[in-house]
Amino acid sequence: MKRAALLILAMLPGLAACGRAPELDAEIDISHVVGGEPLRLDEGHYRNAAGEEFTVGRLRYYLSLPRLRRADGSWFEPRYPAESVDAYHLVDEAKADSRRLRIGGVPAGEYVGIEFLLGVDDARNHGGAQTGALDPARGMFWTWKSGYIFLVLEGTSPESPAPGGRYSYHLGGGEPSLARRVYLPFGERSIRVEERVKPTVHLAVDVGALLSAVNPVRIAQLPEAMDPVAARPLADNAAAMFRVDHLHHEPRRRGGG
Repeated sequence: MKRAALLILAMLPGLAACGRAPELDAEIDISHVVGGEPLRLDEGHYRNAAGEEFTVGRLRYYLSLPRLRRADGSWFEPRYPAESVDAYHLVDEAKADSRRLRIGGVPAGEYVGIEFLLGVDDARNHGGAQTGALDPARGMFWTWKSGYIFLVLEGTSPESPAPGGRYSYHLGGGEPSLARRVYLPFGERSIRVEERVKPTVHLAVDVGALLSAVNPVRIAQLPEAMDPVAARPLADNAAAMFRVDHLHHEPRRRGGG
């Protein structure tokens, strides 16, 4: 009898795992464009709304704290340990793997939109140097007082009065913060998160909108923005860079991938 009881106790964790809902995920795939053209670092020549020609040599930004909206209007927000930095992702056009994000632990169901923070929230921004995507070695940390750089756009333009025709925009900090929350509805379609199906949301991010969306920026007049006051018009434009290009679903590989 004692032996049977021990055997049942040994089986309980396995039985509990069998009854637990599988941990699913959704993926976000990012493509950078300028207007209708693909972004090509250092090679593509583009024009802003003012007709100024420019190239892009560097594009980096933080996407943080993603969450998915259910069809009933409620939200799924991934839960992370307090010390974790998994909710912060550094997108770098020069690194293809950084343009693909995973949202883990998603319950099965239908979702009609996605929301994220472009930048770093106040708690982390004023929490000092951290690890992972927020490691200062990534080159996106100013100082303990100023915190993180939320977005970097650098390149050249014949209109720029700066040496070498350079322009440089570093967005971060500010009171109120220059971080911007972005909500993107999926429109008439939705994504389905299922045990056998993995959804991918493809985002098109228009770098040209950073110079033209809400506050048109002339490179000739603003070749550099390194402080919150100068960068605020660009931050207001930044939220308009994002749109849902398309959605698709594919069978999950065995093992949940």
